Amino acid sequence: MESRLQRKLREHREKAALKIIEDRLGDVRTGGSLQPGAEPEWVAAAIRRSRCIHTDPTDRLPDDTSPEELDAWLDGLLTRTSMSGRLYVRSHLGTLPWLEFEVPGQGWTARLREAIEDPWMFLSGTLDSLVIVSEAEYWYEAYVSCGGP
Repeated sequence: MESRLQRKLREHREKAALKIIEDRLGDVRTGGSLQPGAEPEWVAAAIRRSRCIHTDPTDRLPDDTSPEELDAWLDGLLTRTSMSGRLYVRSHLGTLPWLEFEVPGQGWTARLREAIEDPWMFLSGTLDSLVIVSEAEYWYEAYVSCGGP
């Protein structure tokens, strides 16, 4: 059980981490977010599936690729899966797990990679599709899931 003091310290650290994320991402971040537990139920199952060794990735890229190639691959992956406009990105922060972004067409993933550590999780603004990209042994692996009402 987390004490009141531990909770306050964690919240303070997370506010500092959020400030770093916002500084690095600038105008791409809208200021909105999904509160903890507000994502659809199917999202947690999709995240668990992406971590299962028996789940094949939708796409892969060698992990020794250049940062520019990684960014181009991420941009293309998000475009192919219709992740554009308003979407949510998993922040790894307990207080604000999903940060809202207004995504420009291309070229923002380098800033994202500097601001948020992998795995990178992208939830569509309509909350009906999820793209997860993580670094595995020798590869960046992408998993695409769809849910909805």
